[in-house]
Amino acid sequence: MGDVFDDDRYCFVCGERNPFGLQLEPVGKEGKGTIQWMPEKRHQGYTGVVHGGLISTLLDESMAYAAMSVAGFCATANISVKFIKPVRTKRMVRIEAELIERRGKILRLQASVFQDGEEKARGKATFISVPGERQDT
Repeated sequence: MGDVFDDDRYCFVCGERNPFGLQLEPVGKEGKGTIQWMPEKRHQGYTGVVHGGLISTLLDESMAYAAMSVAGFCATANISVKFIKPVRTKRMVRIEAELIERRGKILRLQASVFQDGEEKARGKATFISVPGERQDT
């Protein structure tokens, strides 16, 4: 294992082999990342409100896909999240991320969570490109 980040398709967010994960299909292209998601009751913290940890996770994942679209495998070095308004369950969510700066292996990104036409949360992160490969076994 060491310092290599391999993808065995068990990612909590996008891993199709993880029966307990969200099994979402993030898209990363040309420094941008997007995720569409319909949160359910099982994703809540308070009644009808999506758990903040999941919101943070989805911001991270959208930024990871944006970073990987230009730099291959990347790992989060740091992340900050600002919660603006509650994200509600049973209503579609869209997460949009974009690369804002790249210096060699270091990538800086930002992302926002939108629901019902409003920004509900935003994040900023620094990623580092890392060696890795996808494992299909």
